[in-house]
Formats: sequence, structure tokens, C-alpha cells
Amino acid sequence: MATRARARPLRLIAAFKLLKALLLLVLLATLLRLVHHQPTQTVLRWALALHVDPHNHYLRTFLATLLGVSPKQWALLTGGTLFYAVLFAVEGIGLWLERAWAEYLTILSTAGLLPVEFYELSKWVTVAKCVMLTVNVAILLYLLSRVQERTGR
Repeated sequence: MATRARARPLRLIAAFKLLKALLLLVLLATLLRLVHHQPTQTVLRWALALHVDPHNHYLRTFLATLLGVSPKQWALLTGGTLFYAVLFAVEGIGLWLERAWAEYLTILSTAGLLPVEFYELSKWVTVAKCVMLTVNVAILLYLLSRVQERTGR
């Protein structure tokens, strides 16, 4: 029973990582579909369905950005998104199966992305960024404590 309770936070982290992988794949599929099927009309149709003013500044800025992305930028965006989706999926599956290598991989990837999160937070503070930073720091601290406990250090 104690082992199952001990694995519960690990399963939550695994589910979180798998959810992030799924969201990235959905985002990637949506962007690729959007780019290859009349992006302006599609975005305007979505805006109207969501009751957003088609003349909205943010919507116009988004469209201008979307249409101004070069093929090389699309390739980098696609490759990076796919890379992180696969990374999160591998972490999630490994953590779900309680593999030590997955704990180390998650520690490295989470710690490696924290400077980027702090930088983004320094540019523009939002509740979502603060929540994600807090969750990632908590995950990092929890996994570090598990590794420390297991190795006896």
C-alpha cells in the first residue's frame, strides 16, 4: 500500500507530461492543417464562430504573423514541436512505468527549460506562466527528492 501511495505523485506527473505531449500534437496538427488549407479564411471562420471581431487587432496581428512565416521557420517550428511532444511522451510513459531513467530524463529536461520559463516570465507575467513555472519547479523538486532518497545521498 505504501508503494502505491508513493507512486501516486509520479503517476500525476506522468499524466501531466502525456497531456502536454497530446496538446502539442493537437497544436501541430491544427497548425499544419491551417497552413495548407487557406489560413486566412480558416482563422476568420474560427473567429466568427468564437464571436471575435474579424477586425480585431490581435486577430490581424496573428494572421500577419502566420502568413509571414517562411518555409524554413515552419520546418523549425514543426520539428521543435514534434521533438518536445515525443520528449514529453517518453517522459510520461517512463514515469508511468516508474523507470529511474525517466526520472533522470525529466529532471534534465525540466531543469533545462526553467531558464527559458524565467526569461519568458521576465518579459510578460501571466497567471498561466506563473502556474506552469510553479508546477515545473514542484516536479523538479519532487523528482530530485526521489532520486536522492533512492541513491542515499
